[in-house]
Amino acid sequence: MIKHQGIMLWLFVVVVIIWPVGKCQQNDYSTIRRGFAEMSIHSTTKKQHVKFDYKVCLNSMPYYIKATANPKYSTGVEKFNVTVVQINFYNAVLELERIDEDSGWGEMLFTVQWTIYHISDYITSTATVQYRVDYDTDVKISETSRVSEVYDQGLSKLPALQNNTHFQPRLSQEKQNGHRFLVFDKTFNNLVTNLDLNRKQGENDLVTVFIVYRVDSHRATNSEPERGLFGADNLGWDKFIALSIDILYVSGAVGDSIQITSTLNNANPRALHVWNVLSVQWNVDGGVDASSVWCNGKLLQRFQAKTTPSDTKFIIGSADRDGISYLHGAIGEFVLFKGIILLDDVMKKYHLHFIEKWGIEAGPIPL
Repeated sequence: MIKHQGIMLWLFVVVVIIWPVGKCQQNDYSTIRRGFAEMSIHSTTKKQHVKFDYKVCLNSMPYYIKATANPKYSTGVEKFNVTVVQINFYNAVLELERIDEDSGWGEMLFTVQWTIYHISDYITSTATVQYRVDYDTDVKISETSRVSEVYDQGLSKLPALQNNTHFQPRLSQEKQNGHRFLVFDKTFNNLVTNLDLNRKQGENDLVTVFIVYRVDSHRATNSEPERGLFGADNLGWDKFIALSIDILYVSGAVGDSIQITSTLNNANPRALHVWNVLSVQWNVDGGVDASSVWCNGKLLQRFQAKTTPSDTKFIIGSADRDGISYLHGAIGEFVLFKGIILLDDVMKKYHLHFIEKWGIEAGPIPL
């Protein structure tokens, strides 16, 4: 609940909704909603709370709202900060704060604009890359259903490519919880994205990866025991994620890599024929325990990340560009964030989103 201070009053009048709110054509998945209204607002203090109704039908609670509020007939003197302080199913509350002087203001007509994001939209709008194959328009496929290109739905718009027909994964005909996925069923299957994960000098490395996947077999030999999920391994212990029958390997850590052998209930990243969502955050500048590994909404381990060499490519479905540590299984979705710290509560919410979307058996996740 929002507490009222002093004689702060809820004074606002919605004059008119000027434009209809509808879908933003960001991509095939988007349910982003936008709208605005004119409100007559005054305040006796420098801060005032204002509630506005979305006036649209929503299927779920908004995850994030971006809002602005500006005087319609501004003199150029009054300046305001706007913060969304409460999100409800049908409406939200803004806090207007006057910042040009420490005082309230008289009756003034504001134009309030807002953009409503559900969690899937917010992930897409903030992720550097996002690969998923829900629709045929997401991929370039051959007559044999082999995939040569997956289009990025994130901000970079860099495709994940595989020009060698012998190494191309396959687009599934079956669906997992209503969604198609990539099948890695041939030796050296992998996709390559031309994106440098690290700054040129190695400082300020901050990368978070989410992978929705299934492992169908582990390697039988001891010489190359891993199944790679993701990697930029250039023989310098750069960032990669790989699995064996009893170890989860995460490189890019102090000491070169960490090896996780323990598991939690409904959170075994190495389990066969089971869909999981795994995330790794490498936060070099955060120091000790700032980086973390999560599976199905549960924390597996914290660690300290290290600076790693610059590399202009990363691989999906393998831990290295040669595809030696290749995956035998499937990948439903891959999301990568650069330069964004995801705190534990956000990490859990993102995991819960992928768990619900892909029908992963994960058990309760306390938020």
